[in-house]
Amino acid sequence: MRPTPDADGVTRVFPRELWDDPKIGKFLQEVGFAPDDARNILPTADDYIALFAEARKRLDERTEAFNREMTMRHGYCRALPFLVIDHTIWDGEHGAFLYAQLKLIGFDDWNVLMLAADVRTKEACDLAGHPGTIPAVTQVMTERVVQWRRRYEVALEAFGVTATGGQGITQGMTREQFDAEQDDLRREIVDNVGWMKPRIISELLRIQG
Repeated sequence: MRPTPDADGVTRVFPRELWDDPKIGKFLQEVGFAPDDARNILPTADDYIALFAEARKRLDERTEAFNREMTMRHGYCRALPFLVIDHTIWDGEHGAFLYAQLKLIGFDDWNVLMLAADVRTKEACDLAGHPGTIPAVTQVMTERVVQWRRRYEVALEAFGVTATGGQGITQGMTREQFDAEQDDLRREIVDNVGWMKPRIISELLRIQG
C-alpha cells in the first residue's frame, strides 16, 4: 500500500511523524536519514508519467537509429522493440515494484530486443520476426517478478523492524544491508532478462523457420 502524504502534501517513505518519536527519530538520523532527503521522497504520479514519457522517447530514438544503421547495411529495415518484461507486467500490480522500488524502466536497453516488423526485414536483416507478445514468456517473467517482489518485501520488513525499533518475526536489517539487497535484486533481474534474450530469439527463429 502506498503511504499517504504528510500534512505538507509530500509523500515520504518514512513520514515526518516518525522523526517526532525519540527512539525512531534518533535511529533514522543515526543511519543518515532526514525527512526531506531525496531518497525519502516518493515521486508523484506526474513524476512517473514524465519519467516514462522520456524513456519512451529514448526508445523511439534508439529504434530509429537501429533502423537507419541496418538500412545502410542491408538496404531495408523496419524493426520494432520487443519488451522481455512486457507492458502487461509493467501496467499490472507488480509494475510499481519494478519502477518505484528498484528504479527499473521497461523501455531501457536491458529489457529490449529489436525484432523484424515485416517479412522483408526478417529476410534482409536476418532478424527474428516480432511476435507481438509471447504468452509463455509473459507467464515466466510474471512468476519471476512475483518471486523477486516477495524477496524485496522480506528485506523491507526486516529493515522496517530495525528502522522503527519494533519487534517482528524477522531479524532486523541495517540500511547498508537493505541497500545491498536492493542492488542485488536489480542486478539479478537485469541479468535474468539478458539471459532470456538469446533464448527468445532462438525460439522465435525455430518457430518461424
